[in-house]
Parts: sequence; structure tokens; C-alpha cells
Amino acid sequence: MCSILGVLNPPGVDVLYGKWRPRGFDEVVGQDHIVRTLRNALASGQVAHAYLFSGPRGTGKTTTARILARSLNCANLSDGEPCNACPPCRAILAGNALDLIEMDAASNRGIEDIRELREKIAFAPSDLKKKVYLLDEVHMLTDGAFNALLKTLEEPPPHAVFILATTDLHKVPATIISRCQRYDFHRVPNEAIIDRLQFICGQEGFSVPRDGLLAIAVQSRGGLRDAITMLEQVTARYGNSPTVDDVRAAMGQVNDARVSGLVGAILADDLGAALEIARSVADDGIDIARFTRATIDLMRELVPEALKRESPAEHPHGDLIASTRGRNGGVRLLAAAIAELARADFRLDPASPIPLEVACASVILGGGLTAAPPAEMVAAAAPGAARQPVERPAAGAQAPVPSNTPLSREERFARDLYEHCKMVNPSHAMWLNGSFEVLSMDGEELSLGFQRQMPMDKVNTVCRAMVEQQAAVILGHPVTLKVTLIDGSAQPRRETRRGHLAEAAKAMGATPVGKD
Repeated sequence: MCSILGVLNPPGVDVLYGKWRPRGFDEVVGQDHIVRTLRNALASGQVAHAYLFSGPRGTGKTTTARILARSLNCANLSDGEPCNACPPCRAILAGNALDLIEMDAASNRGIEDIRELREKIAFAPSDLKKKVYLLDEVHMLTDGAFNALLKTLEEPPPHAVFILATTDLHKVPATIISRCQRYDFHRVPNEAIIDRLQFICGQEGFSVPRDGLLAIAVQSRGGLRDAITMLEQVTARYGNSPTVDDVRAAMGQVNDARVSGLVGAILADDLGAALEIARSVADDGIDIARFTRATIDLMRELVPEALKRESPAEHPHGDLIASTRGRNGGVRLLAAAIAELARADFRLDPASPIPLEVACASVILGGGLTAAPPAEMVAAAAPGAARQPVERPAAGAQAPVPSNTPLSREERFARDLYEHCKMVNPSHAMWLNGSFEVLSMDGEELSLGFQRQMPMDKVNTVCRAMVEQQAAVILGHPVTLKVTLIDGSAQPRRETRRGHLAEAAKAMGATPVGKD
């Protein structure tokens, strides 16, 4: 029989995540579609010679691979579940199985490493029925190593099974992917993470409020391993009964009313209030990057709520939802704000509020700082300045700056679409990075033109749902995606922008040095 939920790993495992690592498919959280398929295949004996597990870190790829390795060699397999009691299962659990070869492709990425693997794979297993090769982070292999691996995957010996794991599927050659059964691991839903954390807390004697576990789940961003590690960090610092505030403090989360205040200022086009909030947060010593992230998270929460028809009265941020619905293009404004704040780079000076100020000004002034007279920002930021809403240009219009060529409405949309998709799935969004032009974005159809076949095919298949969903968020209404292969000369190309940086510097009072 399979192990019961929560059976501990071997003695000596002190790290909480290692202690509660799943030992059977029934313990794997949030990947039901994968678990069901693998168990059915194992129960029916329809085992593939190569598997490819892809997905974000901490979602169970390596854990599932080890469970699969035990299932392939278990002497008492039941409904696809390993017994974890027979000699093969115990050997794999203890890390003593010679025929389970785990290889980190990040540090063993060369062609010689794969050639050595190929030389040894021909030998029959010594202590297991199947010789299982687990290659973690397989995308790190060199081109030569991939070519060497390809030959092995094409003609594997009957006693060998490959399990490849990667967090960057787009870096794995299509020839490798086509030889494997592919399983895409998803980010674990917050509710599933909370349920698992509650179970662990009950077993470990921890008492953590549900809101505290929710804060951990949100911070983990779908990675159960990270969530368990955070739980261990919280209890190590504050004991077995931390409060919600203790949890947030341990993780550096921002629970500040100024987060909603900043969102309200953006919705009201109140640049003075937005700048004042940004500076007060920095003056109070709060991590400005985390504050910005918290603001983005709140806006991301508001966008789908604002698109619903239900009354927002029961929502804790019902006033902001009402404000979003009440203004023309409110959802589009929040989408633009998410994109601008996500670009804020705090690496040069982590304590400075300037990146956040620039992002807020770019959203509120409309069209970016390069298209807005700097005097407006200076006046709005001056001490004692009245908080007067800044007049937003009409859709597509740009504030005049000498010799500047602002982005067109279509180009701004293309930029925002890529940024939105990158936040949802970076590996899929790469097919949108500079590879398309917006042919039409009005009405119910979104028409994108591509100059190359491969990006167009990828967007039309694997990325279609994501593109349509994020385009609907930006435009404020549902759209259907249409892709077209265009000639490089079919669309008018923009003139290369020259001198715009120098002109912007002059407008701010700078004096040119050297030749013009």
C-alpha cells in the first residue's frame, strides 16, 4: 500500500521541507493532472522511456521524479503507488540505490558528461529493475551535450528510463522535447498551499493563524517548497505561535495602508499625493521595492474584480474597485500602472524612492516622462504644492516635447502586452519580445503581424489563451486573437529616434558638452 499522508522521510532530515517531502503520488499537492496520468500509466504498464517535467521551481518536479523512480521499481506497486517498504523503495528513499542516477545538468553540462552517461547506460541494472536517470535543470546542457543526449533518447536500452526536469522549457531543443512525454507543472494554488501548511503545523505543534498562512502562500508565489521554508523561518524566529504581524515581519512583507493610498492616488491622477506617499515610505525605512511589489499585487487583485459585474461592497478594497469602474478606462489605467511599476529598478539604490516616483509620474502624466514636460512633475512634487489632478491627454495623444517621437498607441499596446504576458509566463512571453506588430486592436479582434513563422506559430498555439486574456485586461474588453505572417516591408517602419535624449536633457536645464 502507498504511504499515508505526512509519513516522515528517513531520520536525520532536519530541514522542514525535506522532512515533509511527499513520498507518494497521493501527497503531491496541486498537480492532480500529472499525478492522475502517471498513476494510470504505471497501473496499466504503459511506461515511457523518457519523461520531461517542466514548470516553476518548488512545484514538485524532482519530488515527483523520485516517486516515479520508486514506482518503476516497486515490488508491491498498488494502483500506481509505490509501497515505500520493499527493498527497492527503501534503497531509493535512503539514497543507496546505485541504479537511480541523479545528475545536476547545471554543473555537469558538457558533452563529456553525457558521453560518460551513454557509456554506462548499456550496463544492466545492478539492484533495481529499471535504471533511472534523473537530469535536473536539463536546459543548462550545452548544444553538444544535447546532441549526444538526443542519440541516447532515440535508442535507449529497454532497462533505462530518463526523467528530465527543467524550469526553462523554451531552452530545451524541440528535438529533445519530441522524444519525451511532457508534463507541465503548474504553480500551486494558494488554498492548496494553505491546506498543506495547516497539516504540517498540526503535526509539528505550530499554531499559525490562517491569515498568516495566506501571507506565506502569497509570498511563495505558487512554490510549495518556498512556502514550507518560509513557515520554518517564521517559527524559528517567533516560536511555535506567531501572530499574523510576526509572519509578515519575518518575510519583510508590507502591510501598510499607504499601498491602497498609492493605488487611489493613481486612479485619481493625483501625482502630488503619489509622490508624497512614495517619499514617506522611504523616509520611514520601509523596503521600497517590497512596497512597490505590494502595490502591484493589489492592482493585480483589483483588475479582475473591476471586470466583474457583482457589487464590490463585500470586498475589502471595494472603494478602489468602485473607483476603477467609475472612471473611463480605469482597468486600462491599472494595467498600465502594473506595467510601469514592474519596470521600477531599485538595484542601484535600494533605499531611494525615485524609481517608484518615476513610474507613478509616467502613469499619471500619460505616455511616459519623455513625452511630458519635466516642469509638470517638478511643480507637482514641490513642497506645499496643491494636490490638483493632472490633466491626462486624450487616448493616443502625447504631451509635446521638442524633437521627441512618442510611441504610437499600437506600439504602447505591444509593449504593455509583452510586459503583462511576461508576468504571467516568462518562457511563453519570449515569443512576443520584439517579434510582432499590432495590425489592428479595435473591436473584438486583435490582429498581430509576424515576420517569422516560428514566433507566430508559438503565439497562435501555446500562447493564445494568455495573449487573449492579457489583451482583454489592457483593452478593457474581450478579444479574439488573429495572427498573420507579414512581409518585412508590409508595415511602415518608424524612423530611428535621434537626439531625443539630448533634447530631453536640455529641457531639464543641461548644457551640451562637445559636438552636437
